[in-house]
Amino acid sequence: MKANSSLRVWAMAVLAVGSNFVACAASAADPAVTEQIEPAEISLGGSAQLTITASGSNLPPVTPPVVPGLEFVVAGQSQRFQSVNGVSTSATSVTYQVIPQEAGIFTIPSFTHGSQPLVLRVSPSGSAPGGAASGNLPRASNPPPSAVGGLSAGATRLTSDGSAFVRLRLPKHELYVGESLPVEIQVGMRDGFVASLNGLPSMNGDAFTLNKLSSQPQRTEELIDGKPFTILTWRSVLAAVKPGALSLTIETPLTVRMRTPTRPMAGLPGDSTFDDIFNDPIFQNFFGGMTEKDITVASAPTAFTVLALPIEGRPPGFRGAVGNFQISSDLSGTKVAAGDPLTLRFHVTGEGNFDRINGLMLSDVDHWKTYPSTSAFKPADDIGFRGEKIFEQPLIAAQPGTQTVPGLAFSYFDPKTRHYETAQTEPLSVTVSPALADSSVASTNRPAPSTGAAPSNTQTHVGLRPDHAEVGVALASLRPLFWQPRFLVLPAGLVLAFSGAWFWLRRGERAAKDIIGASAPVQTEALLAQMETASICGNAGLFFNSARSALQRTLAERWHVAAETITLTDVDARLGADSDVRRIFALADETNYSGRRLETADLQRWKQIVLRQMQGEHA
Repeated sequence: MKANSSLRVWAMAVLAVGSNFVACAASAADPAVTEQIEPAEISLGGSAQLTITASGSNLPPVTPPVVPGLEFVVAGQSQRFQSVNGVSTSATSVTYQVIPQEAGIFTIPSFTHGSQPLVLRVSPSGSAPGGAASGNLPRASNPPPSAVGGLSAGATRLTSDGSAFVRLRLPKHELYVGESLPVEIQVGMRDGFVASLNGLPSMNGDAFTLNKLSSQPQRTEELIDGKPFTILTWRSVLAAVKPGALSLTIETPLTVRMRTPTRPMAGLPGDSTFDDIFNDPIFQNFFGGMTEKDITVASAPTAFTVLALPIEGRPPGFRGAVGNFQISSDLSGTKVAAGDPLTLRFHVTGEGNFDRINGLMLSDVDHWKTYPSTSAFKPADDIGFRGEKIFEQPLIAAQPGTQTVPGLAFSYFDPKTRHYETAQTEPLSVTVSPALADSSVASTNRPAPSTGAAPSNTQTHVGLRPDHAEVGVALASLRPLFWQPRFLVLPAGLVLAFSGAWFWLRRGERAAKDIIGASAPVQTEALLAQMETASICGNAGLFFNSARSALQRTLAERWHVAAETITLTDVDARLGADSDVRRIFALADETNYSGRRLETADLQRWKQIVLRQMQGEHA
């Protein structure tokens, strides 16, 4: 009997443990999540529907995924409750309208552990989904096409949580000082883990220069360790400014979603399998166990060997240009008149560092007057690595005839051949005709052709012709005409008229000043009395308005203008921006709108300042 009872007790204990384990397993397997997107292929400008359904108990709120290039808008939500044998379960369905921002292949992370992610294909606008346009879209397994051939893949160093990386792709690791190197900067963001890109990639290092990045990054998809990543690729040009063994990193600011670990389940050890399931990043992303954090992602250090430009064989005219270039020159015309301007154009095409190509035009050339040149760069790509630089210089021929414009020389260092190269343009001939004014003078001074017959009334004289004085009318006096009495009447009348008008105007002004002068002291005393009353009451607005009026009357006497026309601008122009009068005018405007109040002691101090200014202005 004892044995049977002991066996019964052990059986009940085993059943209890098994039931607890099954309950825990059921709770661990709960909730179940399903997701569906329809349709899976759309055109840019259309939209798809993503439906997420989670069933189980104690469901947290469903949150939308984060996929760069896609916008998720809530279209509807429903919830269903069910009770079976006393066990209550619930199911929540959320429908999102998926609106693409650009064409491409988008991977939407799965919310169920171990399930395949959803894929949405977006074809360009105007093409049918699944047609030729969608077949030309980049695939996730293919790397992005490179603008410059021969770029190495670069090292991929993921962040500690595996959410992002920055990668530098370049054709080589050895270059010369001043050599332009086309590079690609890639920022990889794991789908669902990166919330936003907070800035463009930037260089960390003072030994290099980085040109402006391409205007729009190229977007592709890539699988890294079996996980989908969105890759944004920018193109640029890198150049070194000093020699040596150097390294470089590229940094990008991001906002990532980081999981928050859950507490160990009751009745189970902290390192149980169930905690590992619930702490999975995808499971946490769906059920809201994530927090956003701003981080800076840096690329793996890239080592460079930067060589100094060789001294041996350096041409005298070398000015620092590094690359592979071709040159040519031309003139705006081959025939020109003396004194008219002519434009010499010099073209440098190729690939390299165009910023170092300067100072190539003519100076101090015989038979030509030269002027300063201008330059303009026309890029042939979006990063400025290839293109054409055009120099233009005005010239004026100093004398007519067939003149020659000398050829131009251009020296540069070619990093491919590792030698200096010098190119020379051919001289240009110009036909310079005499100026129009010179032709007119020459034709005027040219002697008239002889007709062979002289006029009958013309006498031929040999030697100098004698002078013959012509006698005119005799004058009684040598006094000038303007001193004669008949010419003095008009000026005298004008002088008397102007003098009378001046005396009449001065008399009117004196009478007006006498009237103003008689009333001015009375009005000024009234304004000073208002200032005293306002200072006692603490009314700053009335005080400074009265002070401004008193100062306006004082300044009007000195400047001989109307008091009401004196403004803050006049005070700044005549007295300066640091004068006390200027501060009083400004405080009057300020107190009219701010309602500011001041203590009686402060207003009394300002009153003394006003009195000193009035006395100083009278003085």
